Amino acid sequence: MEMRQLRIFCAVAEHGSFTAAAQKVHTVQSNVTMRIKELEAELEQQLFIRQKSGVVLTPAGHTFLAYARRILQLTDESRAALQDTGTPSGLLRLGSMETTAAIRLPQVLIQYRERYPQVQLSLQTGTTAELIKAIETHQLDGAFVGGFHQNAALTQEEVFEEELVLVSSKAVESLPALIEKIPQQTVLVFRTGCFYRSTLEHWFYQAGLVPNQIMEMGTLDGILSCVASGMGITLLPKAIAQNGSLRLPVQCHELPPEVARVKTVFIRRADANPGSALRSFVALAQAQFAQLPKLDQGEAELPDLTGQPVGLPSSAAQALPQ
Repeated sequence: MEMRQLRIFCAVAEHGSFTAAAQKVHTVQSNVTMRIKELEAELEQQLFIRQKSGVVLTPAGHTFLAYARRILQLTDESRAALQDTGTPSGLLRLGSMETTAAIRLPQVLIQYRERYPQVQLSLQTGTTAELIKAIETHQLDGAFVGGFHQNAALTQEEVFEEELVLVSSKAVESLPALIEKIPQQTVLVFRTGCFYRSTLEHWFYQAGLVPNQIMEMGTLDGILSCVASGMGITLLPKAIAQNGSLRLPVQCHELPPEVARVKTVFIRRADANPGSALRSFVALAQAQFAQLPKLDQGEAELPDLTGQPVGLPSSAAQALPQ
């Protein structure tokens, strides 16, 4: 079994196509086909089901894929460790929620590139669930996700705390007015696996609120533009909604700290040895994020549905998750 066979196998599994895999590993399709046949003969297992539209993994292929990725990851790590002179260099593959990438990371990435020009940076955005999966399968070296997760495969470290707010158009002036309109509202969210979406859905469930419609959208700009036009509401970090560069007429509705305060966490594989490029990035990010304003630790006071200010609103807010 050769490393090149494993790389070709992983490329086919990732792209679902011999042709696309050949392009990725810079060879011809016939060579990919031959290498996969050799691997299947050696393992005495069929790894792919051939279809007109491409190929899909067999159960044996799924099992082997996890081991192949681990072998390749360890090979790359061992090579990097021997070549690591302490000066950050090579490829650093990072992941982030789109909201974090939009407002928290630009300055960090700019400074990192200026300090360590020999590092080739890549950044992939996705939902928290997608990013965790990418870390687990060795496709990313580290990622910024929402909240801590019960996952022994990950090393997790809090980097900063966000305040989430409900965001509506300017036509909705208060949280009580917004709550009353939830049954008629369209809620604009990222796809399933988004940490903020799951937080909002949990609040709805606990508060007994049922929106008229849940609409998935693919970009942060799209969500905010639709919210500003009055198409619906969403839940986002306050820093995003109030970002002056966006210049969108939206209204932020503050929530109690039990719901509003969420941690952004940097994750990486627990069994992977971080190289100097990743260690330097984490140190720089920590230094930058340490300068962010701390959230007020006082209790939020919100009006109840009758307009009277209380520590927690009436029935709906009393059901907020603890």
